[in-house]
Amino acid sequence: MLLVSLVVGAFLNADRIDTTAHTQPFGWQRTWALRITGPIKAVSDATHLNRPRKLLSESAGNKIEPPPEDTRSVVTAPPTIPNATTTTTAPPVFRVPAAADPVRILVSGDSLMGWIGPALTSGFGGAPVKITEDWKVGTGLARPDVLNWPAKLAEDMSAYDPEVVVVGFGGNDAQGMQGPDGVVKVGTKEWAAEYQRRVAQVLDAIEGPNRTVYWIGLPITTRGDIEKVAPDMATAVKTEIAARPWAHYVDTHETLSPDGRYTAYLPDGSGGEVKVRENDGVHPNLAGARRIVEPLLVDLRKERKLT
Repeated sequence: MLLVSLVVGAFLNADRIDTTAHTQPFGWQRTWALRITGPIKAVSDATHLNRPRKLLSESAGNKIEPPPEDTRSVVTAPPTIPNATTTTTAPPVFRVPAAADPVRILVSGDSLMGWIGPALTSGFGGAPVKITEDWKVGTGLARPDVLNWPAKLAEDMSAYDPEVVVVGFGGNDAQGMQGPDGVVKVGTKEWAAEYQRRVAQVLDAIEGPNRTVYWIGLPITTRGDIEKVAPDMATAVKTEIAARPWAHYVDTHETLSPDGRYTAYLPDGSGGEVKVRENDGVHPNLAGARRIVEPLLVDLRKERKLT
């Protein structure tokens, strides 16, 4: 009886089981999981056994995320050349905000952005800004099958029409990626090229009239897998941002690791120290986020006439 219940439950929840299998790290475990869940989902679709769960999910407001997009057509920026002469263009003219019409700011990305919104809110004080947060735990650019961020950001641009987008990724991206011609191994030049295409997709989705983006760089962590590929991620982001005068890079190394190494505590200015990182060795806490946004606050106050 128990076995029958488990089998019936599998068919009723085939969509969720298959989705979970798809989002596993690339490898033999994922391959075998898909070989099992694929036929279950096919039977469930054919017999409509998954229909009740779909109806419940839809009534709860859940939706099926759009699938990953082919990156073959993405045009990336060429490598930046130190001391190269760049063409300057006239900066856009931004409006003067008011309490009744504040500057619209969207904070988005992975869980590393969790404290950025509160840090900006406290940093701006009573300035006329409206901050909307839409970051997602356990997501990133490496696995658009988990969450298609370019599509998500395109939706957010339409829904919120932000004037400023503060975004950041990388905490979950130290893994293989499904490229146009198959899985690319983390740490390879093919991986770096594919990651840059993903960054370009994000920036293309954000771009809009008089809109600026501030990309929060990945902090130094205690995770060896992240640190191994962090230079490739930073290069991809900086290269794409350099090609877009409306995009800016926020360097977290300078604010959280001034000596070039990971540290959980920094001087508090009163002879003591303050903890700036969570215990996982990856995420900043609120105090760390406040330090990250300090230069961003200066830039935004000037750019958006909030002084």
